[in-house]
Amino acid sequence: MPHHEESIVIDAPVEAVFAAMTDLERWRSWWPQIESVRLPDGWTVDGELACRVMGMDLEGAVTAYEPDRELGFETNLPVGGRVTQHFTFQPENGGTRLTVKLDASGMAGMMFTRKRLVRELDRLKANVENAETD
Repeated sequence: MPHHEESIVIDAPVEAVFAAMTDLERWRSWWPQIESVRLPDGWTVDGELACRVMGMDLEGAVTAYEPDRELGFETNLPVGGRVTQHFTFQPENGGTRLTVKLDASGMAGMMFTRKRLVRELDRLKANVENAETD
């Protein structure tokens, strides 16, 4: 099972980074392959997560939610495989160190690469930092 762990420093307070990560309307800004996301129970641990990614309907659950500290979720792919993502938020020099651990099995292992993860983090960083300067 491919495992990726990446970290990035975002020039914005933890609260702003966490708010961006939990605002589903902003997800497409850095995860363009995500067509839609629904959390019927909101950000609730073990709460349902449903999304449409690259034309596939995925079901999953929220696995971690602690405001301004951690966020996690997992999804199952209809073509086989599972993706788990866990984010931690730590203050660093007035900004935020965001660390993500991603595990992907089955077909998901081929789709969720380190290169894709780094691109998504770079887009998230730009999105949050641009919002902070507006």
